[in-house]
Amino acid sequence: MLGQLQEQQMDIARDNLFGEANYNRIHVGDLISWTDLSEEKVKQFGIVLSKYITTLKHRKVCMLKVVSAKDNRMKNILAVIVKIESKMTT
Repeated sequence: MLGQLQEQQMDIARDNLFGEANYNRIHVGDLISWTDLSEEKVKQFGIVLSKYITTLKHRKVCMLKVVSAKDNRMKNILAVIVKIESKMTT
């Protein structure tokens, strides 16, 4: 019985999307920030252009396509690492 319960919990954990909580709060047009570790931990800013879910090594991962305020380049960013700075207004 305990083994079955643990197996069910493992299945539930595998079905969760990585970064889902942030992904659900973020909308296209939001101003976000993130820290890019490859650039000496400088805080970056950008606008969300689109949201999508991809699979990396058998795990579903929530991603954001953003345009960087620094250089106007499009980047694909993990939803889990961003912070919402300002919500899009209508």
